[in-house]
Amino acid sequence: MSFLDRFKKAEPARPASLSVTASATEVLAPVSGEGVAMAALPDPLFAGGAMGTAYGVEPADGIVYAPVSGTVTATTATLHAVGLCSDAGVEVLIHVGVDTVNMKGDGFESFVEKGQRVAAGEPLMSFDRAKIRQAGYPDTVIVVITNTDDLARVEPVAPAHVSAGEKIFEVASAR
Repeated sequence: MSFLDRFKKAEPARPASLSVTASATEVLAPVSGEGVAMAALPDPLFAGGAMGTAYGVEPADGIVYAPVSGTVTATTATLHAVGLCSDAGVEVLIHVGVDTVNMKGDGFESFVEKGQRVAAGEPLMSFDRAKIRQAGYPDTVIVVITNTDDLARVEPVAPAHVSAGEKIFEVASAR
């Protein structure tokens, strides 16, 4: 170890992946917590289905895992959202909190970048629930199937309490 190495900031440890298997017709919960039906989501844009069929989770912790195996299609400079396209063509947006874009990345950390391949259960990002609440925002994690209209069926199947890696949507392939 050199003298300067003593002053380098340690890289935060990346959480371990979940041990899950997702079929091409399943979208898994990205976090554990209490489920929120689409109509009850705290953001009218998501609650009204404007971006596609959605489901929310009031998170029990601050780690977001990939709900599908596929490719990262979008990340944000503010680190509060990530888009994925599953191997079966299901487009999924994971949005952490409501109006958290205003936090400009404070309290968020991304583990992935656009174009990266991910497996279901792989950590995508982390967020500080206390910072989100302290900023006055809900920390609901919203999962949206953004290409709902292109799929034959998108059915929410989540129970009232979900565990990360548990099935929350059943989807039928593109029409």
